[in-house]
Amino acid sequence: MTRSCRHFLATLLLLTGPLGTVAAADPLTLKGHTGWIGGVAFSPDGKTLATASADKTVRLWAVESGKELATLRGHTDYVASVAFHPDGKTLVTGSYDHTVKLWSIEKRAEVHTIPANKGAVLTVAFHPNGKSLVTGGIDGALHFWETEKGSQGRPAVLQAHRSWVNAVAYGPDGRLLGSASSDGTVRVSDGLVVMEHLPKAAELRSLAFTPNSKLLAVGTRYGLVKVFDPQTGKEVVTLKGHAGDVWAVAFSADGKTLASGDGDWDRPGDIRLWDTATWKEKGKLKHTGEVLCLAFSPKKNLLAAGSWDKTVKVWDLGDR
Repeated sequence: MTRSCRHFLATLLLLTGPLGTVAAADPLTLKGHTGWIGGVAFSPDGKTLATASADKTVRLWAVESGKELATLRGHTDYVASVAFHPDGKTLVTGSYDHTVKLWSIEKRAEVHTIPANKGAVLTVAFHPNGKSLVTGGIDGALHFWETEKGSQGRPAVLQAHRSWVNAVAYGPDGRLLGSASSDGTVRVSDGLVVMEHLPKAAELRSLAFTPNSKLLAVGTRYGLVKVFDPQTGKEVVTLKGHAGDVWAVAFSADGKTLASGDGDWDRPGDIRLWDTATWKEKGKLKHTGEVLCLAFSPKKNLLAAGSWDKTVKVWDLGDR
């Protein structure tokens, strides 16, 4: 069975710029999980980081100190994905146990369990208005849930892909939904029209919208990052340089930086930082394991990266 973006997927930070290699501060390393890290997400206020792991738990961390705040238990198999509700009060997780769980951040407790997919749930995302969420997984379908109804509601199901759905994301303005699959396609929908882009672009591992929703970046199995216009399907740029699968992509809150992470199970991963004005590489970060997931803070220029080696590293990129 092949790995998906959310499954399987030095201590010195190196930033490579036009003037050479510049040393920066060491990243904050979060330890405690006993399985690979499938998902990372910052809270809307940027104060809390949630991490999802193959050890069947989700952990909450204080971003400023790196202190573990809570461990959420309830899933019975690998936890592959995690996302915060826009109000910051609820967390959603997707698991190999075929369920989606909603958690209360205040109570540190499970609120709802949803038997969501016919197979492992690999990716989850809230709509920016917070009223609904979408999940994707091994069954190739997108499942849409009304958040307030939780386990009492029935999902709308769209058989969107012919193979695993490895990543879903809403454009920040809420108009577009993108999904990336092992079938080699990205589907983008505005609720009425569905556009299929990048056919036969190899297995697609990850995707992310720019903050203005005008561009969509996709990470591929063979080390490429493709950026295109989600409205027209026109490719803007193909970014090369990764030696392994691009398991994760993420845009900074100001839209000026695209981060892409790679790696194989037997070697440390690289995170490349791209200038979105020129699409030139402006830096490279070294992780101690294969990079499986990335997230930028919405408040500061912080980048979190979860890895196959069971650690999460958080870099302060400053003004870079």
